[in-house]
Amino acid sequence: MKISRQRLLNESQATGFRPEMLEKAIHLLNLLDGFRSHPFLKGRLALKGGTALNLFLFDLPRLSVDIDLNYIGAADRETMMAERPKVEQAVEAVCAREGLQTVRVPSDHAGGKWRLRYESALGEGGNLELDLNFMFRVPLWPVERLDSKPLGTYRATEIPVLDIHELAAGKLAALLA
Repeated sequence: MKISRQRLLNESQATGFRPEMLEKAIHLLNLLDGFRSHPFLKGRLALKGGTALNLFLFDLPRLSVDIDLNYIGAADRETMMAERPKVEQAVEAVCAREGLQTVRVPSDHAGGKWRLRYESALGEGGNLELDLNFMFRVPLWPVERLDSKPLGTYRATEIPVLDIHELAAGKLAALLA
């Protein structure tokens, strides 16, 4: 969904966030809603990382510009391998609907990084990153469905998010890596 320049500037003034950062976060929230509502992706992806912490659990005045997702559709490798191409195809379709061009940068066997490019309302190009991990398929705690904190008039709803204990463990593991 493309936001108009004027609406973006109005939202920026109302929230205090720089317009280019706010636009990235709006795309991010729209993508999360798109993943949640996609018929094949429902129940197969869960949000983790800084975006989950900043926009869903804490009301931190830091906008995240990436999406970290775990595939949680099936614990067994065979089912995951069978579903993986369909998941990736569905993710790409949601990105295209949002007006994002995708460039995949696979890394190892865990998943890969996706660079998402969009035409900015400010007349420049903008970028987001999406990390899709297929290794951590079994959450230790139940996944919660949470609404994001509001960003002006924007909000993502009922997004599957890993439990706060797993989010903290993930941040600790990243710190020690």
